[in-house]
Amino acid sequence: MVTLWRIFFYSWKNLVRNAWIGLATIFVFTMALLSVNVLLGVNVLLDRVLSVLESKVDVAVTFVPTAPEAILTQAKFYLTSLPQVASVSVVTPAEALAAFKQRHAQDPKILAALDEIKTNPLGAQLIVKAKNAEDYPFLLQAIQNPQYASFIQSRTYDDHQIAIQRVQEVGRNGRIAGAILVAIFAFFGMLTAFNAIRVAVYTQREEISIMRLVGASTSFIRAPFMLGGLWLAGFSILFSWLIVLAALVWIDPVLRPLFDGLDPGVGQFFVTQWPTIVLSEVLAMFGLASLVSWAAVGKYIKR
Repeated sequence: MVTLWRIFFYSWKNLVRNAWIGLATIFVFTMALLSVNVLLGVNVLLDRVLSVLESKVDVAVTFVPTAPEAILTQAKFYLTSLPQVASVSVVTPAEALAAFKQRHAQDPKILAALDEIKTNPLGAQLIVKAKNAEDYPFLLQAIQNPQYASFIQSRTYDDHQIAIQRVQEVGRNGRIAGAILVAIFAFFGMLTAFNAIRVAVYTQREEISIMRLVGASTSFIRAPFMLGGLWLAGFSILFSWLIVLAALVWIDPVLRPLFDGLDPGVGQFFVTQWPTIVLSEVLAMFGLASLVSWAAVGKYIKR
């Protein structure tokens, strides 16, 4: 217990003696951890954006007004049976007319023309959503079934493929840039931590020499410096997560209007996955700090 207390005491003593270098190390390590967390959050946000865009893609199949209801029912059953189809909804002629009037509520000429006709010129519609965005070209071909083709007036493909491709491209570039940023901060963090431990060892070189003369083991001399590196890593993890939590509280209400009031998913991801993320970061940072501290001490402890 006495030995452990001395190791604990000297680890804090070393940190206090080199407080400014320690703060610089904590700052760089914190930036590296924040880069990792930001990269994870951006990935979740991009996946959410892609999900929203894909949910807005559909095929609207409009039938002629004289199409029998049996044909509409058969077409719906046929499309629903396809494994690529996620859902098929029916828009009745009356619902199509109401939606048309609502879209053109500010155009009195169109509304007047509808009143002159006195009949509903619009036919029923089938709104088809695919399970995957790449399945829509197949569905457009499938609806050309000769049994229904003569009753189909038009097909409207609401394609967001360009926007989806751009988001995917931004996601790939963001992941690459984020990985490079993490590597840069990790590299400079290692250098800063190495120099911090080396300066601490150098300032205590006379004490280390005396300890060697009185029979102190190499592990006893090395342990306080390695424990000091772990303290630096622990403070970095703590500060980075405090910043992450504050950012989540601030960014959630900012992002919700962009998703029509729906949950953007970033906060939920960190709430559900924080044990795994924290454990991974603790193991990585403690391993990195231990390795750097061991290397820095080993260079001077043999002198």
